[in-house]
Amino acid sequence: MTQSDHQAQINALLGDMQSILLATVHQDGSPLASYTPFALNDDRSRLWILVSDLAGHAQNLVRTKQCSALVIRDEQDSPQVYVRERLQYEMDAEECPRDGHTWEMGVTALRERHGGLVDTLTSLTDFRLFQLNPTSGRYIVGFGQAFELRRGSLCMIDHHLQGPTGPQKD
Repeated sequence: MTQSDHQAQINALLGDMQSILLATVHQDGSPLASYTPFALNDDRSRLWILVSDLAGHAQNLVRTKQCSALVIRDEQDSPQVYVRERLQYEMDAEECPRDGHTWEMGVTALRERHGGLVDTLTSLTDFRLFQLNPTSGRYIVGFGQAFELRRGSLCMIDHHLQGPTGPQKD
């Protein structure tokens, strides 16, 4: 497969899956894992998420401005559970103020992807909108098929990871 084939697969995975697994860290250092629906921004370089303060992630994101996110193919759609197709990102989180331009952009993207419930959620004061910006990422599609993504990209492949004895990026 070519790099453009893999990029098309990445875009398909981002289009097919509607939620991400999200990992953040509490103030005491303990981890928190959960999930949240997401939407892509217009140029498909960032993710939008809307999370409640009641879930804990919102406060963790405000405090640390970092998270890890996983987009993963469902088990029933994967031929082998050990190599489920997935995208793993390390991300910087930027809260979008309710009175700002980015709020409208993010809410619109989420509404288009997930429907009118987004309007109900945004009317609740405990929900916060974040824009997640990738700082690093990996795409895994099979045994020996792991790719490092370009810094700051959701889908552009930088290089093929081939293990400790294989070729490495210079």
